[in-house]
Amino acid sequence: MIADHHAMAGSLACLLFGLAACTSIDVRTEHDPAADFSRFKTFAFAERPVAEESGLDNDAAARDRIESALSRELTNRDVHRVRVEQQPDLTVYYAVAVHEKIQKAWRTGYGWGARYGGGQTTYPYEEGTLIVDLVDPVKQELMWRATMNTHLEETSTGRLDQADRAIARAFEQYPPRTEAAK
Repeated sequence: MIADHHAMAGSLACLLFGLAACTSIDVRTEHDPAADFSRFKTFAFAERPVAEESGLDNDAAARDRIESALSRELTNRDVHRVRVEQQPDLTVYYAVAVHEKIQKAWRTGYGWGARYGGGQTTYPYEEGTLIVDLVDPVKQELMWRATMNTHLEETSTGRLDQADRAIARAFEQYPPRTEAAK
C-alpha cells in the first residue's frame, strides 16, 4: 500500500508538471514608443536565411502554420500582406529556438528506513522560444517585438497549436499605445 502511494504521488507530480507545461505560455512584447502604428498598412515576410539553427527550414508545416497565424493576426488589424517587391510598410521576421531542459521535483513520502522524506526526481522536457519582429524596412528599425516562451508539447500538432495560441496572445497587444498615437 505504501508503494502504491509513492507510485500515485509520482504519477500525480508528472501530471501536474505536464499540465503546467501545456497551459503556460510566457508572452512579452516591446515596441518603439515614438512609432505611429496607424501608418502601417502592409507587410511582407522577410527572406529566410539559407541555413537556420532551429531547423525550421526543414519543417514546412511549422513555417506555414506560423506564417498563417501571423498573417491572420495582422490582417485582423487591417495590415495586409503584400510581396516584398511591393515595398511593404513592415517586414516580418521570426525565429524559433528549441532547448532541452530538465525539471527537478522533490518526492515526498514515507518509506522504511532511510527513505523517510522522499528524494529528488528529474523530468526532461523541451522549451521553445518564438520571436517575432516587425521592422520598418525603409529605416531598418525594429518597431515591435514579441517573445514567446513555453514548455513544448510532445507532438508536432500540439506544438503547432501552442505557436498559434502564443501568436494570438502576443497580438492582443498590437498595435500598442504609443506617444505618436496620443
